[in-house]
Amino acid sequence: MLLPDDHRLIASEPDLPGLGTVLDPPTLLGRLGPAWGRGDAVAAEVTYLRHKPGTSVVVGLTVRTADGSTHLAYAVAHRLDAPAKLDKLRDAGARDLAGRGVALDRALGIALVDATADRHLPGVRSLLAADADATEALVYKPARRWVAVQRPATGVPSLVKIHRPTRTYDNLVGHRLLHGTRVPVPRVLEVRPGQGLIRTEFVPGAALDRIQPAPPGAWAGAGELLATLHALGPSGDAVEVNRGAGLAAAVSAVRSAVPTAVAQARETVELVRSVLVGRDVRTVVHGDFSADQVIVRPDLARAAAPEHGELPARPGQAPLTLVDLDRVGVDDPLADVASWAAHEIVSGRTGGASDPVTVLGPVLDGYTASGGLVDERALAALTAGALLQRAVEPFRTHQPDWGERVTTLVDTAHRLAVAAHGSGARRRRPEARRAAGGRAGPRAAEPAAAGGSDRMGVRR
Repeated sequence: MLLPDDHRLIASEPDLPGLGTVLDPPTLLGRLGPAWGRGDAVAAEVTYLRHKPGTSVVVGLTVRTADGSTHLAYAVAHRLDAPAKLDKLRDAGARDLAGRGVALDRALGIALVDATADRHLPGVRSLLAADADATEALVYKPARRWVAVQRPATGVPSLVKIHRPTRTYDNLVGHRLLHGTRVPVPRVLEVRPGQGLIRTEFVPGAALDRIQPAPPGAWAGAGELLATLHALGPSGDAVEVNRGAGLAAAVSAVRSAVPTAVAQARETVELVRSVLVGRDVRTVVHGDFSADQVIVRPDLARAAAPEHGELPARPGQAPLTLVDLDRVGVDDPLADVASWAAHEIVSGRTGGASDPVTVLGPVLDGYTASGGLVDERALAALTAGALLQRAVEPFRTHQPDWGERVTTLVDTAHRLAVAAHGSGARRRRPEARRAAGGRAGPRAAEPAAAGGSDRMGVRR
């Protein structure tokens, strides 16, 4: 069923006549399902959107067939004057899948493509051809990324990530930098450069954002873990994060989703840049630090929330493990702190709070207690930038009222940037937040962790 915001998007793209069809799964399956070659498709759910104004819209889908199986797929709407785009999709399916998994409608300029026919991610097809039954797909972003857990009948589970082959070595940098350091990360088990495939250990436990209530000290432990990472300093093996490019891309993404918010997004970028002029602090950063990137050891997760942590801990497994290292680079260390705050705001777990110090709570306690230095003005500006870069997530995940949600997040980022621009620098020394209070939102009752070896984070 089309959302009201979908109708607005369709009206804004007269050169994409198939847009309404790809955004409406029943209509899409009725038109292309019979020719798709993947069984009788009976239902589909939109899981991901990517919009290139005036050119195309890509729609990630989970498709269910009559036999009860599910398939990850995508639909795309192109301009009618770009037939070569559809030809490439057709040729990939014909070459690799004997014509199965790709269906086209040239009259509307649309296609329905199974993930195994994604010509940009050839590793998906190879992996599933070898062992589809043991593979549980977790994430699929068409032409960008595919993530799955493999659970063989014998042996231990592993996590498989597939990107474009040209990105394989870039995505290994974080593992190479952090392996053997005091930052617990998964080991790399296999690399297939030609397929863009990286296999790592599957870390048993549960992501910190999924555990309610969290184990005592877990949030402060995440801050300690981050401080341990930042203590590594800069590295010539990691690429410098281009914040300017990231912010420019954020403005473009806002324009593609909610054009009426783009002026405010541009002003936010200018304010963030103004606040950060002259700040030149650099170290190795995670690049996408958030509560879903920190895995809590199974016994600790199970003690806090019994439904988590089904698998036993690995021998010697750390209390917390940092995962998803694809964006490791060199940047301002507070960019990681800001990333966590922005993720919490977007997730709606902050109880309406947006001030990063309030949002971070015990995470900031653990970070500063372990040596992390915080300039609150810079943190506010970086949080504004990080929030702007995440502002289109309601659109990308096709949430109800995504237009209003994107607008609200852009406005929140703008208010943070204005406040940072109008304030003076305030620095917190490492010991300044040892006795600070809790956090806003649903975890407000969590006590701040005690110091020393009782902390849940990495021991110093």
